[in-house]
Amino acid sequence: MRRLPYLLLPAVFFLITAAWAGDLDLTQRFLLLATTKTSTMQKELDEASSAGYRVIGSSPTSGAEMVVIMEKLAKPPDNYQYHLLATSRTSTMQKEISEDAAKGFRLMPKTIIAKQQMLGGQEIVLLMEKPPGQAPLYKYLLLATSRTSTMQKEMSQAVDGGYEVVGMVSRGEHVVILEKPVGAVGL
Repeated sequence: MRRLPYLLLPAVFFLITAAWAGDLDLTQRFLLLATTKTSTMQKELDEASSAGYRVIGSSPTSGAEMVVIMEKLAKPPDNYQYHLLATSRTSTMQKEISEDAAKGFRLMPKTIIAKQQMLGGQEIVLLMEKPPGQAPLYKYLLLATSRTSTMQKEMSQAVDGGYEVVGMVSRGEHVVILEKPVGAVGL
């Protein structure tokens, strides 16, 4: 019977920590968001950006967790919007990044990471940012291969077509992300 309180202590600590971790302190100049779930990260990004925070960087951790740092820079309603994209398939990422780009979102190259998935494998995770007001539109091209000679050839062709290399991530294969301006959208 004396062991029961000691066995319950870790469970109580976990519940208190989980409840505390869910509240963002929006009075701070900088916010550090960390989670393993992309849906939680998107929710926290939405909450923080609504309060005037802007992403300044992100990083994977040694496990499946991702970390984002935000700084309070904007005053509502001049807020930035964010969309987190995460997938293990390059073709799916190409589709999703293109859809966001058509809505005025732009890739944040400092946020591209390869994150361990809970059940194994790696997924590409990145953030798209949409500034307040009018935003230039961009088109994206993802190139993926494990052969560097193939990548060099495909990159050269894309650059000749007006694209610029903006990011790269490796996860068994190398994925290079290129962008080119295509116009502007008014909001």
